[in-house]
Amino acid sequence: MLKYSRYNHMVKIPDEDAYALLNFRTGAFARLSPLQKDLFEVAADLDENSSKVKNFRRGGFLVSYDELRHMRTQAYMASGWGRVLGLTICPTMACNFACPYCFEEQRGGRMSKETEDAVVKFADRFLVRLPCQDIGVSWFGGEPLLCPDIIESLSEKLMALADKRNCGYHARLITNGWFLTPEIVAMLERVNVIEMQITLDGPTPETNDHLRREKNGGSSFARIMENLENLHTKKIKVMLRCNLHRENAEHFGALKEKVNLLAKKAGFPVRVYSAMMDGYAGMSHEMQEASFNTSEFRRMVEGWEDLPAHVDTDAYYPYTVCMAQNLTGIGIDENGDLYKCWEAIGRGAKAFGNVRDFDILQEPDGNPGAWDEYFETLFPENDKDCMECKVFPICKGGCPHKRLTGRRTCLPVKADPDGYVLHRYRIWQEKRQNRP
Repeated sequence: MLKYSRYNHMVKIPDEDAYALLNFRTGAFARLSPLQKDLFEVAADLDENSSKVKNFRRGGFLVSYDELRHMRTQAYMASGWGRVLGLTICPTMACNFACPYCFEEQRGGRMSKETEDAVVKFADRFLVRLPCQDIGVSWFGGEPLLCPDIIESLSEKLMALADKRNCGYHARLITNGWFLTPEIVAMLERVNVIEMQITLDGPTPETNDHLRREKNGGSSFARIMENLENLHTKKIKVMLRCNLHRENAEHFGALKEKVNLLAKKAGFPVRVYSAMMDGYAGMSHEMQEASFNTSEFRRMVEGWEDLPAHVDTDAYYPYTVCMAQNLTGIGIDENGDLYKCWEAIGRGAKAFGNVRDFDILQEPDGNPGAWDEYFETLFPENDKDCMECKVFPICKGGCPHKRLTGRRTCLPVKADPDGYVLHRYRIWQEKRQNRP
């Protein structure tokens, strides 16, 4: 028996005698005339073999099965299959910044040559057990560019392993931008870093530096802008992130304009986006007070193009939330300890093993609970709000680590589904107009 999908959302298109219909589970989109809307509203009662009904079924607007059950199956399937061996590697947990909202636990020390070799042996062992098409590395920390020699050395070893196992290889870098000299950028290009994320929280030293703090007192804004001006690369895409909160939200437009103009002049690809600074328990009271909730954050951004990449394009409907819920997603700290999430890296209680002896197909010597708990977030059936939420298929319950630490997060789409559907309509319309 046919029924309407619980994830349908229809909106009247402003200034048009038409309606936009989106399914948040499949990503299917349709523009309906008033006649087509009337047909859709009775389609569940029509012959399910008719061509008009088949079109609605093809997009998932009409279904004959339990959608939650099907999504759960998809999540379990996706968690066990990985095209990419995703390694988040921290050559050090030290940092030259002291940002008041940082969630990381900084400490001294750097990865040894012996640990580098153990990382490569671990990756090789993993690929023998679970062959992947690619090795994807995210350099993280701490500030990873405190140890550029480790990035270069370990990258070369992992690239050689990729050749040996007939895999592709690519990398990305999460950096504060302080050390991005032309020499460092040239090295990053050599070791196939194709994307890096840099954070700026304002368009001037006054709006940025009190939050993006350099420990020794230098202006992080001046140094990062100087590095961007000298960033002559077409191989590395820059994702410039602004952590939006009550103190800097009004300046985001100016930051975006300034960085886009600079990137155009310097000649590197860039995407400037805002992210919501959420107030976790470890933050100071001042930072918690400055944080937005989801609805406030949605009201502050001017358009969906300013939101994170997974909600601003044609559609992105994941079966799992992140690599933490995938067998092939692993975080590694400078000592070789293994974690499921980069927010957990460096917290010993969250380590489930070490690169020196962990084997995915052998009984663990470490703490399997630190591995198991992330997979238990795959499908939060006990969360009534999630199970009843129309946009659940997009976020699948949100960040696993935040859920485990009592901080379930909701995407801004939930606060403004109408705005998102109309944004999708504009994308659909532009594509139609640009067809040859």
